[in-house]
Amino acid sequence: MSVPAIRRAFLAVPRERFLSDVAAREGLPRVYQDQAIVTVFDERGAPASSSSQPSLMASMLERLELRPGHRVLEIGAGTGYNAALLARIVGARGEVISVELDPATARRARSALATVKSAASVVVGDGRDGWARGAPYDRIVVTASSPTVQFAWHDQLADGGLLELPLVLHRGDQAQVIVTLRKDADVLRSTAVLGGGFMALRDAPGAPVPSPPPSVAAHERVDGDFRSLAQLSGAALRGLSRTRRRQLLALALSEPRRRALGLRAPLPDLMLYLTIQAPRDRLVGGWPAIGVISADGDGLALLAGGPKAFTRIEAFGDGDAERLLIELIETWKHCGRPAADDLQVTVDFDRTQRSAVRMIWDC
Repeated sequence: MSVPAIRRAFLAVPRERFLSDVAAREGLPRVYQDQAIVTVFDERGAPASSSSQPSLMASMLERLELRPGHRVLEIGAGTGYNAALLARIVGARGEVISVELDPATARRARSALATVKSAASVVVGDGRDGWARGAPYDRIVVTASSPTVQFAWHDQLADGGLLELPLVLHRGDQAQVIVTLRKDADVLRSTAVLGGGFMALRDAPGAPVPSPPPSVAAHERVDGDFRSLAQLSGAALRGLSRTRRRQLLALALSEPRRRALGLRAPLPDLMLYLTIQAPRDRLVGGWPAIGVISADGDGLALLAGGPKAFTRIEAFGDGDAERLLIELIETWKHCGRPAADDLQVTVDFDRTQRSAVRMIWDC
């Protein structure tokens, strides 16, 4: 599907019909900002559903290579906005079915779709099971993140069809990439990898969104002026005692040793590489910072720089973390400085229909 066709779909489908409460409360300019808008919160006050960032939606639609007449299955209806865009692109000869776990969300999505006279349909069910009644599908798009690829998605996808999903890189963490996979007999092979993320696929209607990984942070508030001083997060912190975590935060607040990288490393490229390649029990950080800790938590090394590129290492405490980070960066450079599209993802299934995801860099 060409970019002009996707553009026409966005121009034809009014986003405010799917965010009527937001439009009434905050006005149309808010609705048309290029931002994700949270629409549902769980009982803890954590975001549970949202309308995705339009530019990210457009990038995903482009990578789906949609054509008029395609049959599309969407996992997770959300507001219904994405289903409306899909239906507009595949046209009257195509079909869009959106599977939504939560009945209340499904009702709201149906109502919104009716206001724009969309042909997309919303059914209630567990998206992990797909929707067998309408199979096979030319395209399946999952709008919630998952650490696994469900066999039902593979099984209900036509041979040569595309499956697109936000894939969680490590179970228990939030880091993820949006992967487009083509079905080649029993195997799914990536055709595109895109940076970005979605809320987690839930187990039951109203189930709480999984908690984020451990984090420690320090901030100051003076005369109404709030400023974050330091923040570290990641599964690596779970392996440290409370005392060690606090000591690590204290290190992050101290004056660092600065070491120039000698290049401008694009943030998303190097962040993705480190997220996949760094040992999980050493990786820490969160956008736009990422780095590693020493094995005993007595050292910390973070990448730093401008808003688009890393230009230096900031190290604290012992040198073990700094040496590991330098080693990882040198390997990235030797590999040709791979970006997201250089990541090759393959998925196959064992006899119990459990997926095995393999990620390798094209270098």
